Amino acid sequence: MNDRCRRWLGIVACTGAVALAVGCAAGGKTAELVLHAPPEDHDAEVYVDGHYVGQVGAIVRPGERLRLAPGVHRVEVRKPGRFPLQRTVEVERRPPPQVDVMVRLPEDPR
Repeated sequence: MNDRCRRWLGIVACTGAVALAVGCAAGGKTAELVLHAPPEDHDAEVYVDGHYVGQVGAIVRPGERLRLAPGVHRVEVRKPGRFPLQRTVEVERRPPPQVDVMVRLPEDPR
């Protein structure tokens, strides 16, 4: 197997893991993750349950938001030069239509 095939399989495997982590296959019992962030933080990276899912700017748009399956999830937002945001959110079996997370990334003075 060449390097190109290995990379492609890695991408497919990672995408599948993220889909399961965020509940894409949960049969409609999911809640939408809504990130509220200032424009200057739209380039921050978002992780759900330890898996990279994209940048804030891509996830805040309606129609591009993530769906979270019932259960407890760890949402983390990271940006170089800023303190990371870490939130634990719980989605009930009868979830609300969305889970709101306010993103504020204070500057790291170091």
